[in-house]
Amino acid sequence: MTRMLQFIWPYVGVFPEDDHLKTDLEKIMKANCGSSASIYLDEARRLRDIESNRKSAAEAKSQIYLVALLAIIPILVSLTGTDAAFGKLDFTAWYDVAGFTSLAIGIAYGAGAFVNSFLALGVRAYNRIDVSDFVGATVNEESLIREILKSVRRDRRSINHKISYVIVVHRLIFRMAFSLILSLILVVLVPQILELFGALRQLVCG
Repeated sequence: MTRMLQFIWPYVGVFPEDDHLKTDLEKIMKANCGSSASIYLDEARRLRDIESNRKSAAEAKSQIYLVALLAIIPILVSLTGTDAAFGKLDFTAWYDVAGFTSLAIGIAYGAGAFVNSFLALGVRAYNRIDVSDFVGATVNEESLIREILKSVRRDRRSINHKISYVIVVHRLIFRMAFSLILSLILVVLVPQILELFGALRQLVCG
């Protein structure tokens, strides 16, 4: 049932709690780098950069989708105008009803994508090493490694949550595009095809 709902309307739902966070932080605090502290420090910085890039990429995509979805609004308004294809619907034929229904579904998917883009931007993932972490007397390579790894681990759930919203936006936009294209086919092409078949039938039968 859940898979069917996800297929019809993709959604993130309740994101699971990070049950292993406390255990992982304790492991980080107990870690001993030994004589390879410089190597561990480089790897910790690399992990920090990876997580930061994942967050930045997700936020950039969300912003792009917001702008793109806003740009679609005037196009939809022009389509539904009195002089455009959808403005000529009289709902007497099956393809008029199907085309308008597909348009409404596409608009609903677009609205869902817009909301999920906002939700993606709203997820906070800003753990970092701050000034206070550098001013203590015990600051050394090992303590710096631990602080970096702790910030990476604390951010992971939030960044995964943010990316989940972006994935949902992808799926909703795909469904929106499919619905809008299907709507245009039903309203614009189907009547022309049916008219052509009618003309050919008259020629053959006449």
